Amino acid sequence: MYDSVLIPTDGSKAATAAVYEGIELAAQNQATVHALYVVEPIPLGGFTSGPAPASSEWDDVVDEQRAEGDEAATEVVEAAESFDLEVVEAVEYGKPAGVILEYADEHDIDAIVMGTHGRSGVDRVVIGSVTETVVRRSQVPVLVVRTDGEGD
Repeated sequence: MYDSVLIPTDGSKAATAAVYEGIELAAQNQATVHALYVVEPIPLGGFTSGPAPASSEWDDVVDEQRAEGDEAATEVVEAAESFDLEVVEAVEYGKPAGVILEYADEHDIDAIVMGTHGRSGVDRVVIGSVTETVVRRSQVPVLVVRTDGEGD
């Protein structure tokens, strides 16, 4: 039924919970797992006041985000490989919801498995904005995974 399962991750607790659900779904169908991390186009950390940072400082932030992405995607890869599943790893740049939807379309993804919210959505009560956008706009089924104790 599912030949390819996309697991977008940002390394957050909610995303990590979704990783195992996604891998389980893929294992039941012997599907290929696509591990995707999206680096935001605007650096999110470190520079909250004062003069604009130098170009090299922005480069450092982007490099740090890329390293975080590689680490988060590698976690998915390692978990999927432990089930002897084929894995495709990708780190992309852009707005997360749009990139996830584009990736799903371009790679003929059959299902998307993601957490209710990631790092930027921790304060959201029900569902994160990235997840909500993906659920509303996806052409394929989206399995949304809650973390333990969420919504209590």
